[in-house]
Amino acid sequence: MKIPTIAKCEALLEKYAVPEHIRLHSNAVRKVAQKLANAIKKRGAKVDVDAVSRAALMHDFMKMHCITHNCAHAQEAAAVFEGLGFSEFAKIIRVHGLEDVLKFTKSTPIEAKIVWYADKRVNHHSPVLLEERYSYLEERYGSKSGSKMGEIRSTKAKAKKIESELMGLSGFAPKDLLGA
Repeated sequence: MKIPTIAKCEALLEKYAVPEHIRLHSNAVRKVAQKLANAIKKRGAKVDVDAVSRAALMHDFMKMHCITHNCAHAQEAAAVFEGLGFSEFAKIIRVHGLEDVLKFTKSTPIEAKIVWYADKRVNHHSPVLLEERYSYLEERYGSKSGSKMGEIRSTKAKAKKIESELMGLSGFAPKDLLGA
């Protein structure tokens, strides 16, 4: 898989003026994702650790752009990378939204599952358990509307299933990622 260099990633973070709080969140997601990907690879599964690391770093780089331009940040980020010739890499970033887990199948790349899961394990810039993150999502976003609460809750069982799959592949327990 062709992936962007760290220098290319940093240039995009600068170009899109990614604020510090998003950078802190993304770096925390990156640490969780790397720890998980390295453990999975060590146990013999095929996983591109560098792709996971860079995708985790870049998963939210279009968030502020999309808040001001009313677009979907995951799709916009993927489009930027596709335009730069990183189409396979873009697929990892494209599916990190909360509801994307409902579309995961056996053919969803392990890298995309790891980035999705790591993102759901980081609240602001601190690793938390999945239950704590879902409580936060329900309190913060679910209170906006019944449909938003339904959307959040509809993903919870699948999130637990992804967690179980990744914990099985890595040999970790969910609490093992708290210190990432």
